[in-house]
Amino acid sequence: MKSTYPAPRGNVLLLSCMDLRLLDDIVRFMDRDNLNNRYDQFILAGAALGTDVNGHWNDAFFDHLKVACKLHNIKDVYIMEHRNCGAYREFLGDAGDFDDTDTRQHDEREDHLKYALKLKGKILAWSTENDYPLQVRCFLMDLRGQVELLEPAA
Repeated sequence: MKSTYPAPRGNVLLLSCMDLRLLDDIVRFMDRDNLNNRYDQFILAGAALGTDVNGHWNDAFFDHLKVACKLHNIKDVYIMEHRNCGAYREFLGDAGDFDDTDTRQHDEREDHLKYALKLKGKILAWSTENDYPLQVRCFLMDLRGQVELLEPAA
């Protein structure tokens, strides 16, 4: 992935899904962003969706964020969503099951964007309330390890 965003200047907190198919790809992505040994990883089934459907997971994420900022001088938060996520099927039922048609691939991207942006908003509000400036970036990884920056359609 060619980076279309500024490189992180400090340490990063990475929220990712528990999908074991992508763990090595996530490490490679973080290394490409020059973050080797410069990030904390917090793993939840469904990543951002997991914080939305499970209040105690949301609380745990923000508790971890607070400690990570204090101990590791976190400046950026990366939300790493991924395609073909079993947690989406688990939490959303049929609505979270996406096939390979163009329409459903678009729908899948939009669902990941929706939940990632919702969590991003909560993180930025937390950042303001705690007077701790953070940047938040949202990403979507495919099953080949390719990553795109998740942004609303222009």
